This record gives sequence, structure tokens and C-alpha cells, in this order.
Amino acid sequence: MNRTHLGLLGLGLACATAPPPTIEPGSPDQPAEGTDDRAFVLSRRSTGARPTPYQLNVGERWWPARAEYLRMPEARARSRDDEISEVQAPDAFWDAQTSLEAVSVWSAVCNECHGGRRRVEDATTMPAPPPEWGRGDGFFFGARRRYADVFNVIYRGGPERRGIRSEMPAWRGKLPKELIWTLLYFLEYQSGGVEGRFPPSLYPRREAAE
Repeated sequence: MNRTHLGLLGLGLACATAPPPTIEPGSPDQPAEGTDDRAFVLSRRSTGARPTPYQLNVGERWWPARAEYLRMPEARARSRDDEISEVQAPDAFWDAQTSLEAVSVWSAVCNECHGGRRRVEDATTMPAPPPEWGRGDGFFFGARRRYADVFNVIYRGGPERRGIRSEMPAWRGKLPKELIWTLLYFLEYQSGGVEGRFPPSLYPRREAAE
């Protein structure tokens, strides 16, 4: 059993139900049929990159790790996260530790349902977000959405549709708010702002040739 599977079993963070058969995207150059992202979460396709070897610091493991990085008492690290807004990103959330945690969580956990495994370098080479990032709207899974709404889906779980429970579990208590904002920035940047494709998270961001 590999590290990814151990992490998923130990943390109980797998999808709520067994996923349906894989829905494969078309060519990256071909737009998908429609923009309904309920299908997007069913893809388990990987880009082929190896999982990150980094040990996940989620749940209770986050607090001592974050406190050590920030050089503050663990109690202050917890209260600091409690103060973070759920409707707009905090200042200076993107750093060497959170970027590494984000790519590790995405590759070991989120990828199980959303696809788009990433390498450590994909996160560590990303620029810090601009000061205004996390306010208003952004691009997620090929559509424009409010950052606060996407945060809420991760934090509290996906909404029911016609009485059917969402496969997206609530990550409150498992992921700190600071790391959720970090994941949102990581996902949007890696998606590259591509609109209406299936789903952008499957396609690594590629910078334009100079």
C-alpha cells in the first residue's frame, strides 16, 4: 500500500461514495460539451506525474507544523486561523510551506475525484498571488465563480441536489482555512483561466513561449 493510500485511509478523506466510471476529457484543444461541473468531479485521470513524497500535515498535524514554520506558539497558530475570513483570502497566505502543502493535498487527496495530479515543482515555482486575489470572482473548473462560494463548498461540503447528497465532503476540521485558500489559488493558477473545458485541472498550466 503506497503513501497516498495510507494517507487517505488514515485521515478518512476519500470521497463519500465510490466514484462512477471515469469520464475522460477530449483533447486539450477541444472544448467540452457544456460547462456543468457536476461531471468534472467524476474524473480520476492523472497527468502521469508522480505523487509528491511529502507527508501530509492535515488535521491535527497541521498546527504544530504551521506553528513551527511561523515561529509562534501552537495556540496562536490556531487562533490565527480562526480569525481568517471565509469570504475573502487573507494576506500573505502563500509561502514556502503552504504551497508545498497545497500540491501535496491536491495530489494525494483531491486528485482521487478531481484528477489533475501535480508535481511539487508546479507549486513551488508559482508566483505569489496579487494583493487583490481572492476577492470577487475567479475561474474554477472552466466557469467563473465567486471565491467565497468555492471556499464554502470545500469548507462545508457540496450542496444537495434534488435530495441527493454531494460526493464532495466537508473539509472543515480537516483542512485549516488558510490552506483552503491556498488550495483555491493553486487550483485556479494551475487551471490557467481556461474557460469551458473538461476540466481545466487536468491540464497543467503552460506559460506562453517567449
